[in-house]
Amino acid sequence: MNVSLSVRAHIAVILAACMWGSIGVFVRTLDSYNYSALTIVFVRMIIAFALLFAYLCLFNKKDLLRIKIKDAWIFISAGLSSAVLLNLFYSMSIVANSLSLASVLLATAPFFVVFLSAPLFKEKITAVKITALLVAFIGCVLTSGFIGSGSTFNPFGILIGVLSGIGWAIYSIFSRFALNRGYDSLTISVYTFAIGSLSCIPFTNFGVIGTSIQGQPVFMLFLLFTHALIASLLPYILYTYGLNYVETGKAAIMSGIDPVTAVLLGAVIYAEIPSFTIAVGIVLVLLSIALLNLPRGFQTFIPGKAKN
Repeated sequence: MNVSLSVRAHIAVILAACMWGSIGVFVRTLDSYNYSALTIVFVRMIIAFALLFAYLCLFNKKDLLRIKIKDAWIFISAGLSSAVLLNLFYSMSIVANSLSLASVLLATAPFFVVFLSAPLFKEKITAVKITALLVAFIGCVLTSGFIGSGSTFNPFGILIGVLSGIGWAIYSIFSRFALNRGYDSLTISVYTFAIGSLSCIPFTNFGVIGTSIQGQPVFMLFLLFTHALIASLLPYILYTYGLNYVETGKAAIMSGIDPVTAVLLGAVIYAEIPSFTIAVGIVLVLLSIALLNLPRGFQTFIPGKAKN
């Protein structure tokens, strides 16, 4: 594979994770305006769909809207897993749990991705990949600030948090299915947004949306469009593009950098100086990414000694 393509793909995955790291700020803000979890997901995905659909039409890329009927189930599954399992349950987890616990539970996603990708896509489970997976998870736990935070365990919150991780894993799997059938990352994203937003319509509180916009039109429109752009449109496109050249499991592990972004945003915006424990967590997350990008000679399969 072309080295420059590989580098761009890795950067795309990391940038996508950094953008997803800002979701908590938007969700908490919209929750204060009485937006339900599904209403938040609907607004985010419908705006992302409208922007991407307009781009494809205006720049003569309508061919990317064509899919085969026999492949429709892939896009439906990707859209539902993204809207219901990932976005809905993560939004609910942020509200039901502390931000730190929600982040830790979402960080279980790479485990599901790595072990599902092995039988489905023949992606090798390497010693380095397992090590990076464990280091990244420990780093996420420390970076989230969950340890020593005094957070209590809510059984319902734990369940929906783990389901958000499973949703992320399933979305990654179905995106890989679509990419393997020759579809463009923009095609996957536009149908994910369309199906995801449609599935939320029956549960969306349009009255709350209208009231909030009427009360503060400039601020709310800016907030909603920025939320859709940063939390959905750009990261989905970047992450799915990255999957073209990065193994599904590897991309999922690298996405563990999103809590690092949350911490850095807290430091810059709210002057929340990270503790020593959180700083160690950040280092571990960055170390896991470095491990995944070791020269091939260091990659050893499990089982066996063959090189990657």
